[in-house]
Amino acid sequence: MAAVAALDVEQFRRSDRRLTPQRQAVLKAFLELSREHPTAESIYEAARRYCPTVGLATVYRSLDLFVQMGLIQKAPSLNGTARYDTQRVPHDHFVCLKCGRIYEFHKAQQPEADGEFDEKGFQVFNTSTIYFGYCPSCRQ
Repeated sequence: MAAVAALDVEQFRRSDRRLTPQRQAVLKAFLELSREHPTAESIYEAARRYCPTVGLATVYRSLDLFVQMGLIQKAPSLNGTARYDTQRVPHDHFVCLKCGRIYEFHKAQQPEADGEFDEKGFQVFNTSTIYFGYCPSCRQ
């Protein structure tokens, strides 16, 4: 996780954006919760431990900036609430229709990122497949 944070800090240094204490707190909270596909609200609660003055609006703006910079991406959800995910390794998602929990699946074969997939000139940067169904706990 430290390597991911160092990479993210380096990406800020190369951009024209400042890595403010509030943004650092949001990034640290996201990295802490990233396996859970956190919501902005859960990131906000965690970020307040690192920067008590961070506001919810700042968390939303920071997350939008991180998405624009390609540091994170929005994950699929059932109810429209934005959830966030890393973009480090291409993977698919399973969303439970009952509890709403999101699970990650890493496929052995992924289409080539940054490659053209047909003669029409489309360029693929990332792929994602979303599976919907019931997780083992909800099936019982």
